Amino acid sequence: MARHSGQISEVRTEDRQNGLKILITVFILLALSPGFIYGIQLEKVGSWKHEERYQGPISGAFFDSQGNLILTFRKHPVAVNKEKTIPFATYGQGPDEATRVYTICDYRGNVALFEDIDKIKVFQAQGEKYVSKQTIWLKRDPFPFFLKTALFYQNYFFLAGLKIMNVPASADKMDIANMQIFDESPKTPGKNILLENGVKIDRQYEIERFLIPYDDYVLYLKQSEPKIYFISLKTLDVEKSVKLTVPEIYKPMPKDFYMRKDYQGDHTAYLIDLETWATSYSAITRAILYRNSYLLLQIRTCAEKPTRFALLFYNLKNDCSLEKVIYLNDLLLAEKDGLLYCYKDGNPDLDENVEDFEIIIYKLQGQ
Repeated sequence: MARHSGQISEVRTEDRQNGLKILITVFILLALSPGFIYGIQLEKVGSWKHEERYQGPISGAFFDSQGNLILTFRKHPVAVNKEKTIPFATYGQGPDEATRVYTICDYRGNVALFEDIDKIKVFQAQGEKYVSKQTIWLKRDPFPFFLKTALFYQNYFFLAGLKIMNVPASADKMDIANMQIFDESPKTPGKNILLENGVKIDRQYEIERFLIPYDDYVLYLKQSEPKIYFISLKTLDVEKSVKLTVPEIYKPMPKDFYMRKDYQGDHTAYLIDLETWATSYSAITRAILYRNSYLLLQIRTCAEKPTRFALLFYNLKNDCSLEKVIYLNDLLLAEKDGLLYCYKDGNPDLDENVEDFEIIIYKLQGQ
């Protein structure tokens, strides 16, 4: 019996050791999982919930001088705060209306709305509404410009998109600029930068662009490329570029993904392609400056579970090194006073199960 008792004791000891190993393994996996990182490093400190519903997707977000968060829902601007939502620049030809909206940006604390490439309507908050304050005209040339985003910084308008430079030399290639810069004076012609010659004619004009003010620079990124271009305010040209390190979850978009396609009038197929471009690869969904020293990028994880998005913190003062990755399900909108404002559950009309109009406010623990 003693021999058998010893064997049973050894088996139980081994079982306990194996159980301990399993517990340690589970703990490590939990510690490395997105949910655990999310729970530890992000703290919910508030939310703004509203009954109104607006059709997405959301394509831009910033705070104006009134402390309202300005969102663009499928090209329709809405001002949001804790108490209410204020839609403005509704469709029409009146002074407080707009026939179309290419993009919007902050302009001296007000809202600059690009009704056309060269026509900017400036809206200002007055009581419970936003009204048109002035119109700014830029000097443009006759060639097409597919405008995606704009930034007003240090008396310059920075316009990012796809600018055709001349009549294409062939049916397959063209010369383009990815940005035009305009002095605030409407009489000054724009400067073209980020030039590309002999570019294959495709649908890259669908790619979202991001512009971030940073000290004496404007940072430029494409939705499909983890690479920063530093635009100097002194020279109004690219001073340097930095290719960013990405985590293993990053799923790059195929280089030929934007190739031209004949949809033969099938608008649904076209919309499905737009959704695929936006959700099936690690597209950059938002790029903002965090605490004046970090470039914060949100990318898609290309998974519904455990989280849709990842936040990547790049230290601009340390060679743009990737220092932190945090996972979450909510769409990043903007940063203010160190707080992150996010749209609950993702981007409406792009992500599934986005039902409530709720902006969740997070604080990074330890900040």
